[in-house]
Amino acid sequence: MITKIKIPCGLFYINSIIFILSIFSLEVNAEKKITAKSGDTLFKISEQYGIPLKELMYKNNFNDATKIIEGNVILIPLNSNHKKVKSDYLTYKVIKGDTLYKIARDYNIDLRDIISLNNLSSSSHLNINQIILLPKGAIYEKSIKRENIKLAHKKVFYHQTSKAEDLATIAEIHQISKEEINTLNKLNDPIKIKPNIKLILRENKASKWIKYGPLKVNWSDWTYFDGNYIAEAKTKKNTLFNLALNCKKRALNNTLLHSDWASWYFPKTDFEFKLINDFCDKDFKF
Repeated sequence: MITKIKIPCGLFYINSIIFILSIFSLEVNAEKKITAKSGDTLFKISEQYGIPLKELMYKNNFNDATKIIEGNVILIPLNSNHKKVKSDYLTYKVIKGDTLYKIARDYNIDLRDIISLNNLSSSSHLNINQIILLPKGAIYEKSIKRENIKLAHKKVFYHQTSKAEDLATIAEIHQISKEEINTLNKLNDPIKIKPNIKLILRENKASKWIKYGPLKVNWSDWTYFDGNYIAEAKTKKNTLFNLALNCKKRALNNTLLHSDWASWYFPKTDFEFKLINDFCDKDFKF
């Protein structure tokens, strides 16, 4: 004898609904694989498939959306709602001289947000024309404002001429009067100052060495020279060398390895970022 098993109708319907929902869930979360063609980048693929670039970068563990990825197998999330969702980020194309710190500063956003959004690290190198993501709402702010220049010049005690310079121009650069320069340097009111002359701009204070990472910088020794700022610095072993900053380029230079200046370089460590920030942007008092 065959026994018939009765299944309650309610349980049957519940199981059916669960089954249908599971299929729908699989469809929503499904993904397919494609092989990138010649000239393909994640940026191009994101536009082609209508997928947020951020999601595509995270899904494939890429941090450069403009890198040619021909031959790579790319995972494409198959979410039909992608085209309806507005991006919660902006795209930015890297130009010559850009660093993560400079971009964060220019757009007044937290450096950590850029790093997190783009799967980068603080030491990541940026390539020209690379597309990176910025938080939505980021607004460009000109990096060098007149107020910033004034703050930098307030820390300068000397002006080194690189060529014959008008005394009036020197006074305007440092926001002091010609009379002050004449008095401090015992000049006879000249119109022009000859090349390679070091002028005192304000009464110097006693040497004040401030620590930045493994270095110490003589904060009362800043000299302005052809748009750059130079001071004496020393290492942990008290090796003396000259340190230079350029506020406009947000770059550094030094004579640590050679008697001549090295090439300009952009900050990579926290103490280098802090040094430029303190000098160029802050009303620093000691």
